[in-house]
Amino acid sequence: MADKPAEEQTPSKLFTVINTFTLKDPAGAQEFERRFLEHVEWMRAQEGFHAHQAVRVTERPDVYVNLGWWLEPEAFQQVLRSEVFQSHAKEFHQLVDVAADPSMNVLRIEAGDLTDAVIVIEHLTTEAGAEEFERTYKEYAEAAHAATGLARLDLARALTRTGAYTAITWWRSEEDRLKARESAEFAAVGKVAEVRSERTAHVARNGAAGK
Repeated sequence: MADKPAEEQTPSKLFTVINTFTLKDPAGAQEFERRFLEHVEWMRAQEGFHAHQAVRVTERPDVYVNLGWWLEPEAFQQVLRSEVFQSHAKEFHQLVDVAADPSMNVLRIEAGDLTDAVIVIEHLTTEAGAEEFERTYKEYAEAAHAATGLARLDLARALTRTGAYTAITWWRSEEDRLKARESAEFAAVGKVAEVRSERTAHVARNGAAGK
């Protein structure tokens, strides 16, 4: 699928909608992807849409995750109330179960080409304060970027689940990812948070229409 990367104008503080789609019938994957990409084309033209990344979980191929970045939550709420969105949502619910996790992006690191990148989603839960956790995770991310093949990272804080974060990371190779996980900085993250990682396959990445 052709990619149309977004213009990166707001590194953090983007309202982030993380949707997990679970196929009701694994045989419906192709139909779901077709309808989803049609929906994305409509979303790209809506005011406030910034970018999205959709992936399919490698070890759970009936599960898709889409991260949608918006310039402000009000823009997304307006789209959510539209008749077109409601119609699309009704179609999706025939094919998938949907779990939404509204979040706020708090960190972005990027370093160029994402072609053929290894994409991993991290689910993190911490009892430490947001300031301590985000500082610790940023130190890890910056060290991984400097020392290994971390091509891009987005970290989002859940708005409805205390202490919950989602990170999506793009690596130039699995070897680079594993090297980063052996670092002292990642060990420090593990001391303040539980981390569950999932390998994924790229489905689609697009920016707002015209960008």
